[in-house]
Amino acid sequence: MRATDNLKLGCTCFGNPDAQPLVITPGWATDHNFLIPFAELFKDYYLILVDMPGYGKSKELSKFATDLRHGANLLLNTVPDNCILLSWSLSTLAASRACATDQHGKIKKFITLCGTPRFPADPYWPGFDYKYVLKCLNLFDEGKNLRNIKLFFKLQTQSHLLSKEQSAFLLDSFEKMGDIQTSVLKEGLMNMAHTDYREAMLSIKIPCLHIFGGKDRLVKPELSKKLNIPPFHQCCVLENSAHTPFLSEPDLLKKVVTSFIEKKLII
Repeated sequence: MRATDNLKLGCTCFGNPDAQPLVITPGWATDHNFLIPFAELFKDYYLILVDMPGYGKSKELSKFATDLRHGANLLLNTVPDNCILLSWSLSTLAASRACATDQHGKIKKFITLCGTPRFPADPYWPGFDYKYVLKCLNLFDEGKNLRNIKLFFKLQTQSHLLSKEQSAFLLDSFEKMGDIQTSVLKEGLMNMAHTDYREAMLSIKIPCLHIFGGKDRLVKPELSKKLNIPPFHQCCVLENSAHTPFLSEPDLLKKVVTSFIEKKLII
């Protein structure tokens, strides 16, 4: 028996519970507050915004932030049957493992948004130098975390692509999220630097859509050439987005995701 077998992640829900469930997981150093724009975009779905271990409504599960196997198991415990799973950024790692180990077929389709099964680069894989993340570890200490998280996001979202209102939304979301344990933040960075779930990702045998931002500095859009593998994996690049397409190109993102869910052609 696994330590997480009888536990579930905290959720914030919107819409009609009888509609198609769309589960969304957040990125590193974010909780459900950052995902609120999805509620406006996908009103026709039963939207379930999940907090990963150590964040938001899952803060009491912080001890499970270390091991992505726990995160994947918690996610499978949490999602309803016949759901669509959309993972943003770092949560793609736990979500990929969840899809690959979903023995009961709870997840019917999988969407990654600015996510990747491996963040660092190697000679055959677009990514960043893993030393970049390891250097970030030294920035996080008690009392300085919020400032450094804001700096991290300013760089990754390329804030000039966002309106003043969108930038203000991110700052407001940081304030609502509150303090996150330093250990949780550091474990996330370690997972980002060292995890390689490419084999798990490619073992998934359900329809998968991988969406990238054309101007993303963290998750390179060149990954679309690596993950566009029929019949289960297809890719789309939103050229005018960085790491937050749900803010920079919301209407186009909605169109792409809805078309995929409804089995229409992806633009």
